[in-house]
Amino acid sequence: MKSFFAYILGIPAKIWNFYAPILKVLVADAVSALLPLALDIVRELADTSKTGAQKREAAVKKLTQSAIIEGIDASESIIRFTVESAVQRMKIEDR
Repeated sequence: MKSFFAYILGIPAKIWNFYAPILKVLVADAVSALLPLALDIVRELADTSKTGAQKREAAVKKLTQSAIIEGIDASESIIRFTVESAVQRMKIEDR
């Protein structure tokens, strides 16, 4: 799978094999630090009268602010992924 992504992205396999584990750890660390915050934010917004898209955007905005306050450096894509993960986790918990 790694070589497939490396091929698609035009990244030489040696470079991909070096950076992939580092990126995996960085993403996992950021998500694990952000997930508890995201769960609180998603639960807080769940009972509002906003649409799903509005709730997601509000959650992204609040999580971005919380990450800055906590000193967590995360890209918007990591923050959006974490919000989506929190939404899915909450749906599972509500079953």
